[in-house]
Amino acid sequence: MSIDYKQLEALVREAMFTGGGINEPSAPEGVPHRMPAADTDDNEQNMGDKEANHLYEIALAAREATEQLVEALDQPIYDGAYEHAFKATRALGEALNELVAVGAHPMPDQRVVALPPDQQKYTGGSNMGDFAGGATIGTGDGGFGGMEEAAGKDLEGFGTNIKTQAQQAKGELDRSKAIAGGKTLGGVDNKERGMLTQIEDILTKIAEEGDLTDYRGALRSVLTRLLQVAGKNSQQGKAK
Repeated sequence: MSIDYKQLEALVREAMFTGGGINEPSAPEGVPHRMPAADTDDNEQNMGDKEANHLYEIALAAREATEQLVEALDQPIYDGAYEHAFKATRALGEALNELVAVGAHPMPDQRVVALPPDQQKYTGGSNMGDFAGGATIGTGDGGFGGMEEAAGKDLEGFGTNIKTQAQQAKGELDRSKAIAGGKTLGGVDNKERGMLTQIEDILTKIAEEGDLTDYRGALRSVLTRLLQVAGKNSQQGKAK
């Protein structure tokens, strides 16, 4: 019995490419392929605080310059200068991380230094946030998304705004009346009131004994992260 190879080829092709054959798409005809969900985040280049982003670019350029200097000093005769230049690169790396903490959002190719231990995944510790099952303070953006920029808006002018003694006194008077009437801090319990008073007393002591603006960077870093966490918790509460 002879074999008609042309006919056999036609039968194989029919089995493979028609009526749900093995080479046909698994989706039914007329049904579009499943597409990924839309990305609602803003573009990378539009994220973060504009001033902090600008300062990050300046610090990044400075660090790249010191790295070039370190490479150029790689001879025994320059050991002293090499040591200082190397320390400068480390210090500028810390400066980059501090700027991220206060609202800078560098592009992926601008992230040239390792994050602090409390912002790294899988390094352990009680302050590792979502990476270690604890609180979310100190976890990079920690899934905060656009809340990083929102926190920056709440702190606009932090450390640069000016208020006179008379303005502060009037503001405190108005605030005390609002607190007494329940218009301000009406939903705050007594334990929270105690914490707020203690925080104010501590900051007042620092301001009276020194210069509070010296701690602007550290305070802004802490407040930024607290605002991010509070915003995330608020959104999760609404979702429930």
